[in-house]
Amino acid sequence: MQTHLQSLQGSVLALLLAAVCVHGAEPLTTACYYDEEGMRYLTLRQTSATGVEVTTRWASEPGSTGVWTGQGNRKDNVITFAAVVDEGQDRGSYFIAKGGESKMEVLFKPGQKMPQDPGILGSYRRVSEEKRLQLARKEAQAAEERLSTALKEAAHNWPGVDKTVPADWKARWPALLGRWMKIAYQTPEPAKARPAQPFPSGKETPAAEKDSQYWLKLAQATAAAYGFLQQEAVLKSSSWDGEYDDGFGGHVSIRQAKDGKLRVNLSCTRVIEGQGADLAGQVPAEAVKKSGEESTAQAVFSEADVPDNAKDVNVTLRRKGGFLWVEIRRKASPPGSLSWFDGIYRWSAVPVDG
Repeated sequence: MQTHLQSLQGSVLALLLAAVCVHGAEPLTTACYYDEEGMRYLTLRQTSATGVEVTTRWASEPGSTGVWTGQGNRKDNVITFAAVVDEGQDRGSYFIAKGGESKMEVLFKPGQKMPQDPGILGSYRRVSEEKRLQLARKEAQAAEERLSTALKEAAHNWPGVDKTVPADWKARWPALLGRWMKIAYQTPEPAKARPAQPFPSGKETPAAEKDSQYWLKLAQATAAAYGFLQQEAVLKSSSWDGEYDDGFGGHVSIRQAKDGKLRVNLSCTRVIEGQGADLAGQVPAEAVKKSGEESTAQAVFSEADVPDNAKDVNVTLRRKGGFLWVEIRRKASPPGSLSWFDGIYRWSAVPVDG
């Protein structure tokens, strides 16, 4: 009996059903591993009796969203899998994953001609949820340090007209982060109170801070922030014409007609497709002003496919140096929408056709 139990503990099936990553005693069908040298996470999630989803995430850059996803099947304690692709596309190389309770090895499936590796081969060690939490906290801290450095370097290195932008952006960051996290992260259900402690003590760590996913989402949002600040706007024109991005899925396209009128298209996808929005309108020439290095424009746009009381959107644009400031005011917000258009956007040139 003991030999039989040891065999089960060493199998992939036991790993999946024993819930390597757990929040409490209830079993979950997910097993988690980490490659410390390569800074890679491997997650095996059981999708059916034999089906398994295989995900590898690279974390060499704090907050990185680089992920490879495969799908396969388990047979005789070995998982055979290949990349998840659109219907009709070649799935590429096939891999196998095998190992015991403490280690997982990813190898090429034998017999293939010229297989290609997306960077997932190698050994991964099992990690507990406590270890994952520790790693995620460390990653979020590293991303925060990278952001702090990026802010200082931008304030020092950006051209004179843009030197005040980092300080303005920093002041807006807490609200921006809050908006992003409201979409990206959902707090797990609170643990049931124990009979000996029927009421919360009020001194416990918030549930979110005990969840590795919270710190991962925080790191990813912070990575988008330092990525935005590490790129200087290479200004080739002081006109309104251009494409503008805020680093968080927001985009503004502006073209100025010969009569001075502005055609403006705003769009965004915040975290997920379901939190996207589009807004377009025109700013009359008389509402476009210029004073020194700064230009402003203001008009009321009408947003489609929202209730009547939310259709009118007051849009104020400010253009200076290599950046665009967008301010949005509404009488009412569209129900269920968490997306936003306001913020600071970096200029880039209008694409050249052909």
